[in-house]
Amino acid sequence: MAYASHRCCSDVTHRSCSEMTLTLPIPAIKIKEIRAHVDSVTTHVIPGKVIVQGTLQKQVFFVGEDNIVHHFPEQARFSALIEIPAVVPGPEVVVQAHPRVFNIIATLSPDGTQITQKVIIDVDVTVTQFAQVPLEEDPEGPSVLTEEVIGEDTGQILESGTVTLVTPAVKVTDIRVNPEITQVTVKEDKVVVQGNILKQIFFIDLDQVGRHQAVVVPFAIMIDIPGAQPGMNVQARATVADVNFTLDPTGAFVSQEVVLDVFAKVTQTVEVSLALGDDLTIKTEQVIASASTQIMEEVTVVLAQPAIKIKDIELVVQDARGRTIADKVIIQGVFVKDVYYINEDDVEVLESFTIPFSTFIPAPGVTPGLNVFVLAQALPVVFDPSQTGTEITEKDLAEIEAIITETVKIEVEEDPTGTLFKVQKVIGEGTAQVCAEGIPVPVLPITIEFERIRVGEAVEAEKQLLVENSICLPFIAKKIKSVESTVQNVTFEIVGEQVLVEGEVKKDVFVVGLDNIVHHIQEIVPFSGFVDVPGIVEGATVTVDVVVESLVQNLICGGSKIQQLIVLLVTVTSAEERIVQVVVNVTGPGVFQTKTKVLVDVVDDGNPNPVPLDVVTDLTGPNVDTVTKETLLLVVIVNGTVGPVPVSVVTNATFKI
Repeated sequence: MAYASHRCCSDVTHRSCSEMTLTLPIPAIKIKEIRAHVDSVTTHVIPGKVIVQGTLQKQVFFVGEDNIVHHFPEQARFSALIEIPAVVPGPEVVVQAHPRVFNIIATLSPDGTQITQKVIIDVDVTVTQFAQVPLEEDPEGPSVLTEEVIGEDTGQILESGTVTLVTPAVKVTDIRVNPEITQVTVKEDKVVVQGNILKQIFFIDLDQVGRHQAVVVPFAIMIDIPGAQPGMNVQARATVADVNFTLDPTGAFVSQEVVLDVFAKVTQTVEVSLALGDDLTIKTEQVIASASTQIMEEVTVVLAQPAIKIKDIELVVQDARGRTIADKVIIQGVFVKDVYYINEDDVEVLESFTIPFSTFIPAPGVTPGLNVFVLAQALPVVFDPSQTGTEITEKDLAEIEAIITETVKIEVEEDPTGTLFKVQKVIGEGTAQVCAEGIPVPVLPITIEFERIRVGEAVEAEKQLLVENSICLPFIAKKIKSVESTVQNVTFEIVGEQVLVEGEVKKDVFVVGLDNIVHHIQEIVPFSGFVDVPGIVEGATVTVDVVVESLVQNLICGGSKIQQLIVLLVTVTSAEERIVQVVVNVTGPGVFQTKTKVLVDVVDDGNPNPVPLDVVTDLTGPNVDTVTKETLLLVVIVNGTVGPVPVSVVTNATFKI
């Protein structure tokens, strides 16, 4: 193997699993559920080791003595030290950490006032390093997307000049230089690198006071790289090779010289079949499938001035992206076009337009969640240059190729005479199993007041439904003008922990025939599908919302048939009553609070009716450390009552003092 793989467990390091004790606001009779997820993950590389740290957000749900489910938020933290002997810090080192909650062990105390928890977290780490290696190719090997190295070189810049100091100096103690790159452009056989040299001049003035003066000097350099072409990938970096300075005898200015080494590498994304072997392990994108299509959008743009002639239309495709669904790839992007025309004063005018587009490409066997690399190339725009007026109609065309890949680790063979590729070489992998520990809450001079309110929690579940259908036209169409769709007659039924949703999509299709007449066709398409709603029971209050998320259509069979793909977003909401502890007041130095008056049912006030209550919606100030919020549906009191509306309320906070 070309890399090391190690597993670090708590029994190996002989560390006991720490317990966390949570004191509940009211006694409980049972623990309903504890939800936890990891966020704020950071990594740090030291020689031979990787440190992974993170925060655990927990939601504790318990049943009180009133037989109502109560909620209590809590934070925890974890850290793991994973040994990977080959790893050393460096700019080319990439660390990917994937912590996940493995198990939560919780025990309720006999009196129901405390919960003792052990939260076990698995931390998987993969360390890679960008390397430039010659690899052997094999037509029978796996097909991958990788970066072929076109060329690289280093250029030097000598920047010299004189800086007038803000006040005369008796001595310059130091000049610190930091180069920054602002723009890199690939031209034919060349790379142009532009940036700034950031200088920090430290000197002693005539009063023996230490001073600082900042200077910014722009730079540009052209580096010859044979084979480079516009559109290729480029990486560039600048480093300081030497700094030299001399203070003028008058102390008024300083002469200085800075030498920069500027490195540039040009690569090209290629699909290649690599030979498997045991020379090294790389992390790469293995090609699962590829599909292509050509799209055409007939668009009418409105010019700011009347035109007497269209001179030219230039088109590019930007922000092309894709995502996979079952057996298909949905492509979205933007057409950016520059229209050059002559106005009524015989002056050439340029106007730019941005037109979004979407389409889908059949890709049998493709599953959701795969990676998609989209290559989009605009074709010449089809237009009539003799058009006049402010409305100009033209056809935008583009060829689109979608390459579907999956991130994998494979072992490959090196070839000293083979093609040079830039790859992510796997340095090592490691796994640690650690326990989360509680975040201690110090005794603070800041007081925080809570109230427990009864709210109806909305349990929401979403699912996409795909509806495919074809419309056989009674005539030959040359284009689709528009499609209007609405969802109607939606019904639902609770089946176990699922909701069966049925309904119809009503479509009004407007197409242009060969006679240039717009024809109208109406169609009703039924749909049905199951939506998973964990915890839902028969008789629960449920609302169902179905919207058309996207509708993609294409003319096929020579214009005699319309093929359509309808993506429906089904949202099922079920209300569940629970108790939430909210912050109603915070007092102390360096804390500023924002409040909103709401009409709520306060649990402990003895009044069964809703009462006005000021709840804290935000905390700011120098002594505020963390703020935990939750969005609730509440009735807001603003010159009367408004609601229920979503309100983000503060449920907990920690402070720095």
